Amino acid sequence: MLNANGLELKRIKSKAETINIDNIKSALSVFNSDGFVIAYLDYKVLIGRIKNNALLFFNNESIEEKYIQRLRLFNEQKELLIWRLDVGLRGRLRIDDEGEETYVVDANQVLWGTDREKLSDGWIRLFEERGTELILPFDEIPVDNRKNRLFLKTRNYIDFHPETYQASYVDCRFTGFNKGEM
Repeated sequence: MLNANGLELKRIKSKAETINIDNIKSALSVFNSDGFVIAYLDYKVLIGRIKNNALLFFNNESIEEKYIQRLRLFNEQKELLIWRLDVGLRGRLRIDDEGEETYVVDANQVLWGTDREKLSDGWIRLFEERGTELILPFDEIPVDNRKNRLFLKTRNYIDFHPETYQASYVDCRFTGFNKGEM
């Protein structure tokens, strides 16, 4: 069962750095871990896995750098966020359990999908009557239009203004997926 409001405040170590990314291959080299990928392309959004330095999407679909708006490579420990600029790709690598102590708020963002269809090779399609659908790299997810849903786990980083000490969110990353009750 998730917390009543879906939020959890923690204090952890974390560090972030801005990096230049030449292409998808160099992004995978920087990330250098298994995890998940969400690709926001000019024409669609793809969700897949990263395994052995390869992006895996349903039906062996691939992506090209020229269509990337944003790309998130993530797991529980780190995230590489990539975005497209006029001059090429740029990235932010955030790694937890290293660096300086900071406050974070973990949250579970409910995803679209009140029904499911099992696809081939460990993929599932979540959908709703209104036409929204997501293809995800899972064998089985218990979802329904009552309590059982799939969540995207996010981590939101807090910093304090040096003069007013006003707290605000300064970064956000994805950490994984969570099955649970609303």
